[in-house]
Amino acid sequence: MAFSLGSIGFAFEFLNYFNPMFRLMDGVNIFVPICVLLVARGVCLRYTGNAPTRLLLFILAVADLTACWINFVHQNAFGRGLSISVGIVLLLSTGIWAILKTRTRDKIDLGILVALMSAAILVLGRPVLSFFIEGAPKIGVIEDTSFWAVSLKVAGLYSLLVLAILFMLRIAADLFAELNQQSITDSLSGLLNRRGFFAAAEAVALQATPTLPISVLLLDIDHFKKVNDSYGHQTGDKVIQTIAGLMQASVPDNAVVGRLGGEEFGIFLPNTGSMAALAFAESLRASIHLQYHACVPATHPITVSIGLSEGTGENLELLLHLADIGLYNAKDSGRDQVRMAGSEVLGRDGRRRPGKLVLSGS
Repeated sequence: MAFSLGSIGFAFEFLNYFNPMFRLMDGVNIFVPICVLLVARGVCLRYTGNAPTRLLLFILAVADLTACWINFVHQNAFGRGLSISVGIVLLLSTGIWAILKTRTRDKIDLGILVALMSAAILVLGRPVLSFFIEGAPKIGVIEDTSFWAVSLKVAGLYSLLVLAILFMLRIAADLFAELNQQSITDSLSGLLNRRGFFAAAEAVALQATPTLPISVLLLDIDHFKKVNDSYGHQTGDKVIQTIAGLMQASVPDNAVVGRLGGEEFGIFLPNTGSMAALAFAESLRASIHLQYHACVPATHPITVSIGLSEGTGENLELLLHLADIGLYNAKDSGRDQVRMAGSEVLGRDGRRRPGKLVLSGS
């Protein structure tokens, strides 16, 4: 909408060839401020999620009313142009402020920021420079070849062209990021899928040390097939979503949570040793045990078994294998418990019992 209105405003010069009533200055003064308002609003929505629409409309209204008053009362083209320019600069400033408030900015964001700033400088500097070069223009007698008119066309062409290119790049980059996010996100649970989980955690796992270990948890919903068979697959999907939400709300901010397939989930805890991970896992297990699930009677509590491993530089695949051994032990020992291979187990009664290391294939 913004670029359409901007194009209409500058198209008045073309239409003037057919009908003298279409004057470039009228088209620019009417349509370009609205164009800039829409650009500023779009930038605010993109970078902050909110648009100060009332503020933008207030700035536009004050600028237009001031320009009309100067135009009809004082017959001063310079004052009219300057008031419109100040309004446009204030509108652009809201977009500039929105980008500056954003914590993370890439090169495209910086390009848009520079383009908006330079456009504001051009818009405000153009009438001032024109005044010193040619003096104050007169309403109705502005020549198309004057600095006032030519500088307006140059500023408009620069702003529309540069911002159009940058906005298209921003849209393309956002779409690519969205598609990439969808490719690593599990559609049912909203968590990372197996690919996303490995991508987010694998590099960090290799950087772990004995002083800064990491922990990996594998969770499996107990008797999940029975849930599907007894209450339907829709209920099973809701159970997965509820447990996924509970895990996401329980983990630290730097943790990585993913659905690795079916009813199996993984949690990656950076800078966390096995004892802290065991305490966290037990708290999570107890929370899931007490969680209410619609369409599932209280006589059939939904529980999880959890396997855990600690890493000090091993690759993620090995850590998942060790956690899987712990998970196998937890299920083999009665489910609804936390087990670390070769360590201890936390069970339904909250007591610690010796664990056992079960090697693959034994």
